[in-house]
Amino acid sequence: MNDHERRALADLERHLQHDAEFAARMSTFAGVPAAAEQASPAVPVLCALLFIAVPLVMLLFGWVGVLIVLDLFAAAVAVILIRRRAAR
Repeated sequence: MNDHERRALADLERHLQHDAEFAARMSTFAGVPAAAEQASPAVPVLCALLFIAVPLVMLLFGWVGVLIVLDLFAAAVAVILIRRRAAR
């Protein structure tokens, strides 16, 4: 950035620091308060692990192993979703 752009940016920052309404809007994301941030991506991570694990389990343990892994996956997702709902 050149000198003129730096001065303009500094001027904007000074004006925005004193604007309480702007600061309140920036502390929210799409109208959602900052306290209600997204939870960790546990379910997508579990889905990725399932995608990787199913072929390996199928090769080593057959259909019985896959059914057991799917049951464990469903139980883990259910526990995560129940805990998230209870935290609300």
